[in-house]
Amino acid sequence: MEHAVQGASEVDAGAPEAVSSFNRGGEQPATSDLLELAVKSHGGAERWAQYSRFRATASITGAIWAMKGKAGILDNVVLDGEIKDQRLTIAPYPKLGEYTTWEPSRQTIETSDGVVLDERLDPAASFIGQVRQTPWDDFNAAYFAGEANWNYFVAPFIFMRSDFHTEEIDPWHEDGQEWRRLLVTYPDAIVAHCRQQTYYFDDAGLLRRLDYSVDILGGGPAVHYPSEYREFGGIMVPTQRLVYLRNPDGSPQLESTSIAIGFSDVSFS
Repeated sequence: MEHAVQGASEVDAGAPEAVSSFNRGGEQPATSDLLELAVKSHGGAERWAQYSRFRATASITGAIWAMKGKAGILDNVVLDGEIKDQRLTIAPYPKLGEYTTWEPSRQTIETSDGVVLDERLDPAASFIGQVRQTPWDDFNAAYFAGEANWNYFVAPFIFMRSDFHTEEIDPWHEDGQEWRRLLVTYPDAIVAHCRQQTYYFDDAGLLRRLDYSVDILGGGPAVHYPSEYREFGGIMVPTQRLVYLRNPDGSPQLESTSIAIGFSDVSFS
């Protein structure tokens, strides 16, 4: 499917125009009605506050894994994560009978009985000096998958935290639609692809696109399309996510799908 996007001349002439900004800590006086709409449309803050964990069966494929020497390693896994803290397990991983745990300060590979086989402290440091073509070990691949999917599951609700800054910027036109855009600045306390990311929402308030660069991949720009929404426990979840390299004009490089994620059997508890 081709994506018709607005031209670079429409969006790149200087900094994007701010429509409204919002900081839960009170530094900005305006409130973001876009953030409020997004949270409500994805299930609402009150319902989200009832949950502390998420779980999903996932197929995580795409060109990035072959390039990194890890093709097929995440084809059929279960993600089990905490909502308030950055902790997530992936099973089976890297093989049947084993699983991996991810948090920003520590990773482990354990047997299904919980016996630690290997661990890595300060795992982000292992990416220093890597370039996009650098092969990954099992911890590298699990770190990327863990960090990415944890952040995907908690957005947009996590943006209500006092240490996030959100700012609505000028809208975007793509495939005959107008999407409102939210520029999100992540706090240092949250490990993410990068510090600033742009989220695109349709008229109903559902997330349709996000733009970011991936710091541990050398900062290459990516465009990410969530789709095929389903409701699980009152929370709207995109069960398909496709990620492409992003051109300077904002369009995706559709020749190759960098990452493809399919979710099923999602639950919150």
